[in-house]
Amino acid sequence: MPAAGLLLMLFACGDVTTPQAAENANKTITLIDHAGKEVTIPAQPRRVVIDQVPLIATYVMFHGGSAPYIVGLSGNVLAAVSQTALVDIAPEIKSVSTAHYTNGELNVEQLLNLKPDVVFYSAGNTARGELLAKAGIPAVGFSTNGDPTTLYADWLRLLEKVFQQPGKMNGMIKYGDKLIADVAKRASSVPDKRRKKMMILFNYNNGELRVSGSRKHFGYHWLRTVNVLNAAESVQGVTAVNLEQVYGWMPELIVMPGNGQCSITPSEVIQNTVEGADFRPLSAARDGKVYSSELGLWSWYTPNPDAPLVVLWLAKLAYPGLFADMDLKKKTFEYYHMFYHYDLTPAQIDGIYRGVLPNG
Repeated sequence: MPAAGLLLMLFACGDVTTPQAAENANKTITLIDHAGKEVTIPAQPRRVVIDQVPLIATYVMFHGGSAPYIVGLSGNVLAAVSQTALVDIAPEIKSVSTAHYTNGELNVEQLLNLKPDVVFYSAGNTARGELLAKAGIPAVGFSTNGDPTTLYADWLRLLEKVFQQPGKMNGMIKYGDKLIADVAKRASSVPDKRRKKMMILFNYNNGELRVSGSRKHFGYHWLRTVNVLNAAESVQGVTAVNLEQVYGWMPELIVMPGNGQCSITPSEVIQNTVEGADFRPLSAARDGKVYSSELGLWSWYTPNPDAPLVVLWLAKLAYPGLFADMDLKKKTFEYYHMFYHYDLTPAQIDGIYRGVLPNG
């Protein structure tokens, strides 16, 4: 075969990198991340590592139900999402490396072995950002502070910049904003004297309860959006309290972040089988009004792309009659179909809600 013909065949088979492809691979872009830093990254990142930030579900939504280019994840994150439908939607996640963490701590040398084009990390973790910069690894910070009913959209917009696909998530964000606004408007019609008192029981460990108080944390925003009274309003952020304090607050409903964050379950609270804690004085426990989001594609307490569903779920818990016409399970099926391009099975939907939906 003539040399020219052989060369053409090699190009056709992809065995030779074209000059154009090589040029594209060397291009970079510069953007401002959520840490306010100017970051230069490859224009076509093809090796992505997600550090200890709850971004993977949002990443899968951005990519329409897949997780391309991911070469590394936190072991803790992978363990959590392995219990969810996310690994059914994007099964490639299961083979992603976690070897760059040793006992939960980032090992930079192992991270470098993954040859990442970019690392996504928590913008609030300045030490991590400095460590990655010192190692010469391009890194983009994603904010984990603020209102989770809007933060998911900020994450999607930043991914649009990273992958140079402006406006890609316009439809999803518009849909989500409308659903949240509609739910919030309806909930706002509840008069003050009828507002339910809800408490987010963030965690329980060795006799210590941690609750989500006023401001500075996600729980404040979730509860404010659905117009309920935060029983833990008198404390700030996620705070350790004792049961006597909670008895005084007397929440009508208790919500937990779910498996992976909260170490106890609603049934344990309702049945009063939590070692070292007596929940019997609480009307919420006696009435069986203790709920957990378990896990959708990620804990629904933290920022996540299912935020519109979280708002609707909380509103239905607080005011079931007001939202009786809104079928959350049906809405969840439609939402995943539209934005993850995946049809949840009834068992998967039940796994998200674990049968704790009042009136369906």
